Amino acid sequence: MASMVDSTDGLRVAPPPSARGLDFTGVMVRVLMAWIVVVAVLSFITAPWLAPGNNGDFTATLVWFYHALMLPAALLFLIICTRVFTLHSWVRYLVSHSALVAIFEGAGFLILGYGTLHHVSSLVDFGFWVIMPATLELFAVTILFVADLAWCALVAPKGEPVSPQKAEITWVFFFAGVSVLTWVVFGLLAAANQVGINLSFWAGAQHESEATLIGNIVTAHSHGMLPTFMAAIVLLAAEAFGYSRLVGARKQVARLGAGAMLAGIALYSGVYTISAIGTYVIPAWFPHGAGGVNGIAMDDTMTGLVGLGSLILAGAMLPELRGVFTRVAGTTGRAVRRLNPVRVGVYLTYVMATADMYFYGYYIEMNETQFGAGSTASASRVIDDQIFTRSHLLFVFGALPVIAVFLLATELVGNVSRAGMAVRTWMARLVMLGMLVTIVGMGIWVYSTPGHQANWSIGSGGELLYVGGQVLMLIGAIVSLFAPLVGRARADDAQLEASTGTAAA
Repeated sequence: MASMVDSTDGLRVAPPPSARGLDFTGVMVRVLMAWIVVVAVLSFITAPWLAPGNNGDFTATLVWFYHALMLPAALLFLIICTRVFTLHSWVRYLVSHSALVAIFEGAGFLILGYGTLHHVSSLVDFGFWVIMPATLELFAVTILFVADLAWCALVAPKGEPVSPQKAEITWVFFFAGVSVLTWVVFGLLAAANQVGINLSFWAGAQHESEATLIGNIVTAHSHGMLPTFMAAIVLLAAEAFGYSRLVGARKQVARLGAGAMLAGIALYSGVYTISAIGTYVIPAWFPHGAGGVNGIAMDDTMTGLVGLGSLILAGAMLPELRGVFTRVAGTTGRAVRRLNPVRVGVYLTYVMATADMYFYGYYIEMNETQFGAGSTASASRVIDDQIFTRSHLLFVFGALPVIAVFLLATELVGNVSRAGMAVRTWMARLVMLGMLVTIVGMGIWVYSTPGHQANWSIGSGGELLYVGGQVLMLIGAIVSLFAPLVGRARADDAQLEASTGTAAA
């Protein structure tokens, strides 16, 4: 019976082991994906993700569990970047071999999380000393990765020419990498303070308390890191799906989107930096209401510019959602184009993040007299604000970037077997359904259910939908582990690739 086999549309995908031995990078991708799934399941069962506390923001316990997921996901992202952007082979080697360090660091954050959750100070101290050397190693590797991006854009390695259009997207990605490194430095400063390094001299010079200084540094780290990471995911996907091959009007629209993203990154990076190391207080646009409490925070409009640029860039590349496939019938086949569900899933993460922030978040900010910014007890809907704060942190800044990286990993590192395509399709369907159910559930939970004033974790239909959607996304991630990311393609597929030339280089 005929089947559809993904040809990956010209992406750099590792050939099966029979072609060139063990694909170590592919193995590390699969190991990291498995580790992230294990941590997600474990933390989902044991961490109080939806328990009220800290005005809806993450508690200290949740911060550590969150990092246990995100740091390995960030290294997984770097590995798949080596499949798309031009780098020296030794940099690719260092990145792929840092996967085990990322797992080690994730384990350290788990130790920190459980130590904090159960008030075991010895575990907390041990966890800090586990993560610090691992963090420094990964920081050094990331510096090399970002520096090599720039070097290869200027002087391409032998045999890997870089077109002007690819150099262009590489430079945008490079500046996103510089932004990420800035937030890592701030995170290291905050961690250093946790293990006893005193920053009072800095705070004293600015006539503020050390606690205020550290709070500003942590805020800049958390508020800057995730928008930049998500922007980097969009830029990676754009180049992977054909940014460098665009021509005509679509090329110019895509450049406009990438330029808007770069402008947003530059603006909020500057604002967060001066607010962290100085005493600058970020204002709000369009203040109104009692005391001017209503209004959109200026930094949120800058991160929103990144989201708008992402949608423009994705819009210019919508035809690339129709990937090249090959219809197989015995040992013959013909190339066709049809919708690629994995790419649709990647694009849907952009739409979900933007919808959440623009429609849910901006509405709350413009009505803070009702919602109270999470901490004003007299506000009538303060609990709803806390629900939104926690639920959007878990969805937009937690689940969406991780699942986007998983989708890209299955697209860029998978082989072209029939089984692989079937697994990818099911993964994408589950993930997209989960995203849609989650955002609908969040809207119902935050806006439509009365009676939250006593305890926002006591549920409603919206909360059940929200949790159910997140579970579907997690199941989709588990399904992706069964895709033959590393392994021998089926014999008839390999024969077809050899005869038609549809396999990726």
